[in-house]
Formats: sequence, structure tokens, C-alpha cells
Amino acid sequence: MNFKLSITNLEGKKVINFANNSNDFVEVVFTIDGKEVKRGKDITSITKGYAYPPNLEKTVKKMEDGSLLPFSENGGEVVACIFGGSGKYKDEDIEKPAFARHQLVSKVKFKRSSNEPIEILKVTY
Repeated sequence: MNFKLSITNLEGKKVINFANNSNDFVEVVFTIDGKEVKRGKDITSITKGYAYPPNLEKTVKKMEDGSLLPFSENGGEVVACIFGGSGKYKDEDIEKPAFARHQLVSKVKFKRSSNEPIEILKVTY
């Protein structure tokens, strides 16, 4: 299994956990009940997500504005649209050890090869 999507609790709040177990960089656009997670807007084919380097598992805890993820109290669905392409760490970070580079996940350059996802994962919460 190259990718894994789950909902977990962290400090009493629901968060999205995603693992990229592949050897490739990917971009992931998460939605909660049809709205993308970064800004809470409708998703389009050009909506940008989070870059995940190879072999990285990381949680998404908040929206871009710092607010909590908008999980409904009645439950719903989280979707991860995974896009292929080419990615790399910024040049100044490439000499750092892997564990340090994984802390720099927001400093990854990624260019999609297509606006069509290579895989879509869904999980109910």
C-alpha cells in the first residue's frame, strides 16, 4: 500500500493523518465533506494541496488560517486526491539529514504532471 489515509485524535481534536509510503514525491488535496482543507473552498482541478516527500507520514491539524479542521459532529467523509509529478527539497535543504528534511515539508517544490489524481482515498469519520 503506497498511501494511507486515516482520521486520528490529537490532543482531543480530530486530525487527518496521511502516509506517503512510496518512493515518489506527491501532492495531496484533502477535502472534508466536499470542501478543501486549506481554505475551506470548493475543490477545482487546480486546487493546490500539501506536498509529501517519499516515505513521510504527517498530520494535517489546522486550516491555513489556523482554525481547526471543519469536521461535522454528525460524521462525514474525508477524501485525499493524490497527484503525481516531480518534487524536490529546496536546494539549501538537500544536504540536511532525512529526519531534518521531513520537518521542512512546507519547503518542498512540487510540480504536477497532470491535474488528474493518480489515486483517490476516502475514509468516513
